[in-house]
Amino acid sequence: MTLNFLEVFTLISIFHCFLLSIVILLSKFLKNDTNKYLAYTLLTLSIIGINNWFWDLNKNPMVISILDLFLWQFFYPSTLFVFFTKSIKKTIRKHTLIVLFLPFVLLSICNIVITFQNIYGYYHISFLSEKIVSNFYQIISFLSIVFPVIIFGFSFKFLFIDKTDVKTKWLKLFWILFFFIEVYGFILEFHRFLYLERKSLSYLWIGLSIFLYWLIYIGVYKFKLSNEQYEIKKYLSSKREKIKLKEVTENKHILQLIYLINTEKIHHNSLLNRELVADKLGISSGYLSQIIKPTQFKNFTSLLNYYRIEDVKQMLLHPDFSNYSLLSIGLEVGFNSKATFYNSFKKNTGITPNEYKKQNL
Repeated sequence: MTLNFLEVFTLISIFHCFLLSIVILLSKFLKNDTNKYLAYTLLTLSIIGINNWFWDLNKNPMVISILDLFLWQFFYPSTLFVFFTKSIKKTIRKHTLIVLFLPFVLLSICNIVITFQNIYGYYHISFLSEKIVSNFYQIISFLSIVFPVIIFGFSFKFLFIDKTDVKTKWLKLFWILFFFIEVYGFILEFHRFLYLERKSLSYLWIGLSIFLYWLIYIGVYKFKLSNEQYEIKKYLSSKREKIKLKEVTENKHILQLIYLINTEKIHHNSLLNRELVADKLGISSGYLSQIIKPTQFKNFTSLLNYYRIEDVKQMLLHPDFSNYSLLSIGLEVGFNSKATFYNSFKKNTGITPNEYKKQNL
């Protein structure tokens, strides 16, 4: 069997899709209740991909025949929807999950019953006439177009319209990229519905492979990061009363600033500046600098970074954060880059975050 470049590229992309799903399911850093639905989505897409790859070659190995019994096109939209929903920390009720996956279960059962009669001849059900079977697959073709559109519509609402405390920038980009791929798949499926002609999915897999490599390089890492930051934020919020930092002056405005740091965690805002803080305190930015100068901090930035580092030091020694990346912790407490975080930490402590952790655990 001679394969052309496009067929080989498609097969490699399918394999990478399968491999990434397994990595997510098995990795201790990526495996969690949210990410597993992303893994299920990728695994399902790889199954659909390998089925169609053999279809394009007019081959039908036994394992493909078995996989083809299930109507996977009704599975991955649901797993992807659950992934989006859980990523923004929206609760999914049990009956909602049942409704989401019911089409896949029921339609797959119907397909198995029909296949065992018409393909394998295990039995004969008089009701399943040729016309009924033909109508069934016409309905399947139509639902394959409609079902993902409905599911994507709901996920669009949750991601782009509803408010959430979780950062959704990368998830929105994920949705947009996948949506364009889905539109192309919609066109192929619509052509199949109208003309009963199945088109090759090779070009669809080119788009999917580009998306997949983006997901490997940016998506999975960014999701892990944002998920960690969410957990860190939740922890810090619940521990506010336990985090007591020393007061450094008797000046009422400085004391008010420290109070805001302790209670509202304003220093965790990476966009916080002197003007914003001065406005909160009801004084000018120049006066704020003037009253900070006699303290041990000397300037506004050093004051903020001191309290950020204090939060980092507590988290580095807490067992709940043993598996979190240093960058996630640094970004959540208000630093806007890895370099700024590391430089500030070393300036305040004389050692790196890793060294501090090793010396104090």
